[in-house]
Amino acid sequence: MKLFLLILFVPLVLFGQTNDMPTSVQEKIYQAKDYYDLSLYVDSKKLLLELLHSEEGKNSEAEIRYHLGLASYYQENFNDAQIQWSQVIKKYPRHERSRELNRIMSNYISSTDENEMFREEEFEYNKYKELSFRFWTPIAINEKLFWGDLKNPEDALDFYKKLIRNYDDPNKKFQLLYYSFLISAGFNSNDYGYKNQNTLDFKHSNNVKGFINTMEKLITDEDDPNYGHLVQVYYLWGIKTSGSKLFSGGRVKINKESKPYFQKVIELTENKPTNIYRIFSEHWLDK
Repeated sequence: MKLFLLILFVPLVLFGQTNDMPTSVQEKIYQAKDYYDLSLYVDSKKLLLELLHSEEGKNSEAEIRYHLGLASYYQENFNDAQIQWSQVIKKYPRHERSRELNRIMSNYISSTDENEMFREEEFEYNKYKELSFRFWTPIAINEKLFWGDLKNPEDALDFYKKLIRNYDDPNKKFQLLYYSFLISAGFNSNDYGYKNQNTLDFKHSNNVKGFINTMEKLITDEDDPNYGHLVQVYYLWGIKTSGSKLFSGGRVKINKESKPYFQKVIELTENKPTNIYRIFSEHWLDK
């Protein structure tokens, strides 16, 4: 069983810290995160376990177990992740990590069979629960929810709009706006958006311009991690408004609508002369 299909959502709540956490604990959690980001799961979990059972880590159990769960999840030990996260929710129901995990888990139904036993603290109860599954055959409920029927770009845009309101982090807002841009700009395989089969071009054009303006306001400076994506967005919208199709192999023809976007790419990459989007923008503008 893929635990609650969390792969779609874990990146949105990847890392955070509480304000009252000791600096030494924060530093060790950062180190453990570096370990599991590099697939060094055993090293990460060993460090976190030692921290969990140390004097300095005793008041940060929720945060430590949260990251133990992440390390296990990325290692695809889904039951181990479930154990750690269940303890966070059970012991610290008012902790922000518990709220995050509850929001995620409430969207999915776990399936259970005799080979998917969570290690309960009560061994006797655990064995009786295992025995109970001899009398019936569960189904993998998540696989029966007809996910394919949910493919609706309008619903996706509404979903991203709600998420944007939920998160104050500018980085998360930017990412969600970026996905919204790709949908409305027609960069999807759903025949939806600007100049696609299922389209109201004036509506999508206005949506895209709004997304771009908001994304730019979220960028702090050229060192912002999303700065490169902002450049890409301007280039992609320049391609679209020129009437060209990405990857079509045809020549881009600059028009009065697309020209400002290619010029904006050049403006944003003034200090990056080898940026690929700058090179192509210069090329199209010279034609």
